[in-house]
Amino acid sequence: MADLKQAEIAKLAGVSQATVSRVLKGDPQVNAEMRERVLAVVQQLGYVPDARAQSLRSQRTRLLGLVIHRDPDALAGDPFFSALIAMIVAQAGRYDYHLCVDTARTARSQRAIYEELLRTRRVDGLILVESETQDRRIERLSNEGFPFVLIGRYEPEDAVCTVDNDNIGAAYMATDYLLRTGRRRVAYLGGPAGLTVTRDRLQGYKAALEAHGVGYDPHRVVFADFNARSAASATTELLSQSPPPDAIVALDDMLAIAAMRTAKQQGCRVPDDIAVVGFNDSPLCEYVEPRLTSIAVEIPTLARKATEMLVGLIEGREPSPKRQIAPARLVKRESA
Repeated sequence: MADLKQAEIAKLAGVSQATVSRVLKGDPQVNAEMRERVLAVVQQLGYVPDARAQSLRSQRTRLLGLVIHRDPDALAGDPFFSALIAMIVAQAGRYDYHLCVDTARTARSQRAIYEELLRTRRVDGLILVESETQDRRIERLSNEGFPFVLIGRYEPEDAVCTVDNDNIGAAYMATDYLLRTGRRRVAYLGGPAGLTVTRDRLQGYKAALEAHGVGYDPHRVVFADFNARSAASATTELLSQSPPPDAIVALDDMLAIAAMRTAKQQGCRVPDDIAVVGFNDSPLCEYVEPRLTSIAVEIPTLARKATEMLVGLIEGREPSPKRQIAPARLVKRESA
């Protein structure tokens, strides 16, 4: 029945049935004028494709997967992932794909989710986040030949398809700015130590210190989980030093805001006594006091590039280059 309908659409639009099928699947390679003709006829006839039948014929679910290692409550308050998910949903819709999001409280449950996705093939491909040095997910998916794109970095850099910021350069930018404004005891508040992004930004932080002739002090480097309690504990550890740091580069805005609040609770003035710079330039930066200086990492660009690359892999198009970099920039506000 669906094939008869598509044949009718093809006849009325003056195109082949194969073109109709490609338009209905959201193939971006279809000529724009042909697409408009087909969609006009589709609207005129009130034709709605049978998604289940399409999936059976193409062996595709038209679902993209994203698994995030977070407690669901923590994810709800995370502005980076909220923005990233929204942008991926919008971009996937342009190609007639939908996004399936899972959360995993532990590394073990995260691995179980990936195994289930591989076994059932209920998604056509995966977007990965927060890579680690020895990342079992990447090894497993690569061995299975399952389509995935990593938002992050992985070594060797041409081994898998990745979209990322220049995290080393971005952390250098943040640290360099603080040093140029006269700070000399700059601390680094990272995320979990095993994450590639934590290590890359630590590398950029160290490089900026060296460029300014400031000695690296490992006691000024602390790590925290992605929650306010852990960030407050790490900040307290920094502030207990003698002398305490006069600036903090934090891995993301949530950690930076927790660090600012902890510093103020302990009698420090921001930015007079201690300056703070975050990452992601989330909307919260404008609503804290003082407003938070942050590195904008162009989340829409990350989402667009990752989604485009993944859809291409699913549909048999090998991306070139396999690693794409989104720009970052410093947004100056009153916290630094």
